[in-house]
Amino acid sequence: MKSKIKTVVKKIVGDGGVKKISYLRNYKLLLSNYIKDLKLYLEHSIVFNQSGLNKKECQIILDYHSVEKGLLFKKTKPRFAQQRILNLHPNLALDFIKNNVSRSQIRVAYQVMCEYYELHQKLDVDISDYYTPEQYNNYKNTLGDIYTAKFKGAIDYLKDDFYAPVKADFATFSYSRKSVREYTGELVPNELIEQAITLALNTPSVCNRQACKVYLLEDKARIDKLLTIQGGLTGYTQNINQVLLLTVDRNYFYTVGERNQFYIDGGMFLMNMLYALHFYKIANCPANWGKLIQEEKQLNGVVDLSESEKIICVVPIGVAKDEFRVTLSQRRELHEVLVRL
Repeated sequence: MKSKIKTVVKKIVGDGGVKKISYLRNYKLLLSNYIKDLKLYLEHSIVFNQSGLNKKECQIILDYHSVEKGLLFKKTKPRFAQQRILNLHPNLALDFIKNNVSRSQIRVAYQVMCEYYELHQKLDVDISDYYTPEQYNNYKNTLGDIYTAKFKGAIDYLKDDFYAPVKADFATFSYSRKSVREYTGELVPNELIEQAITLALNTPSVCNRQACKVYLLEDKARIDKLLTIQGGLTGYTQNINQVLLLTVDRNYFYTVGERNQFYIDGGMFLMNMLYALHFYKIANCPANWGKLIQEEKQLNGVVDLSESEKIICVVPIGVAKDEFRVTLSQRRELHEVLVRL
């Protein structure tokens, strides 16, 4: 029936008219779907609405993970991450957050806060102007039997031990991958990078269209500008002399339903690339690129990309130091993720 209707319409309006009708139909579909996307993001992200358990947990994770990253420095700067601590206090004082201390991300937030306070006690640094003894004791009491003074938000590694599992079974290998921020400054040989990217090419993609592209930057001035715009690696940029920039080309997506597919394909390629880099013992740290269009315009002259390409992630790479730290980055527990329907 549909084919007959198409034949009749084609006879009436001609080939050009059919294309025009199809264009207008897709334009309307795209617009209506973007409006729906907009409404869903407005309602459910924490950009405009911070109420509810999941949204509060999101903000708590953002803040406690930033404190974790501050714990990576061996020469800890006293009173670091003050604003993050101040952000955490009101959220961790909420009764419904305390009542959900068994949730992995809420529990670890209280633990990180206790470690932060105890670290400053050891340093004999007064932080009572933004973190009081009463608050510390409250957090310990909330944790109850879960509390332990042995908790560490940052884990020390020796390079050889860190890479020992790369030839083990997949489960052991997967658990061993961590984001590494401490590099020697030495360049990773291009042949090794090529091997890693070649391995990442086995990533599945929608209809095998393989829309991903990886750019290798080795110009220090451009790298520093890129990382300044990215903004998440403060304190570690000095020895970052190579960066992989992962993009996906919108030219390879053909329906309105695929308007977000490039994020999916890009995300799958990114994870495969991170595994490949780890397999070849190339230290790496995926850096979030959730940027506005205005910020992406700042890349002009730094990284010149086609307008059709969307940046998925910035990945600094390098040779790991002989000794370094990584964040705990507590994983969620299985029951929090696996839902049986």
